[in-house]
Amino acid sequence: MTLFDTARQAHILIGTVVLASFWVAALAAKGSALHKRGGRLYVLSMAALLAATLVLAAGSALAGVPMRAVFNVYVTLISVVSVFMAWRSIASRADVHRYLDWRYKALCVLLGAYGLFLLGLALSPGMGEPARRALVACFALLGLSIAGAMAWRLRRGADHPRWWLSEHLTAMGINFAATHASFSLLAGGAVFAVLKEPWVRTGVLAAWMTSALVVRLWAGRRFLGRRTAPAGPPGERGQAAVGAAG
Repeated sequence: MTLFDTARQAHILIGTVVLASFWVAALAAKGSALHKRGGRLYVLSMAALLAATLVLAAGSALAGVPMRAVFNVYVTLISVVSVFMAWRSIASRADVHRYLDWRYKALCVLLGAYGLFLLGLALSPGMGEPARRALVACFALLGLSIAGAMAWRLRRGADHPRWWLSEHLTAMGINFAATHASFSLLAGGAVFAVLKEPWVRTGVLAAWMTSALVVRLWAGRRFLGRRTAPAGPPGERGQAAVGAAG
């Protein structure tokens, strides 16, 4: 079994834990002990998953498939960004400047640059068949959309009392798409050969991206549109918002 095959099997096994912990956190009462435990397990399992993804990238490069390695690194970067946003938005909810630190800015620039790089590849004639170009373009637009949302937050800062919850929901929307798309294509592709077809893979990715947008819009209305947080110091406003979101 090659390095790529071993990492792929590990990716699928860890991905099962990631998927389960995502739904534990998603279905638990917001702010509850179960929600927090599910979130912690999600972050830890995602860290292990990203390590396996980097091994996949190395295995692809060694196997002479550099484009697959480029994709795996890109997917890893998107996942790092989304997990960082989900965790830091809660940890720094009392201080937007702490949240929008150099790490946030660096990830925004890096993701935007990588997305533009992939978009350039998708538009180049050397990319080959249209299905492959469409898949690369889909990935590029996903990263550019996230980088755009991050740049918007950098510009607006704490534009409403529950800005941190808005960021957390956005990050979990990204995680929703990334977790389910990855599991569908990797685990599903191991069972159903049709999921390895370029146009099918592009369609699956586009479908999960669209569903993530729908989920994010619903979550925004559900948790951000119900009530206004009371005035007070940032820490108190954050605590009040947690109660309102629950």
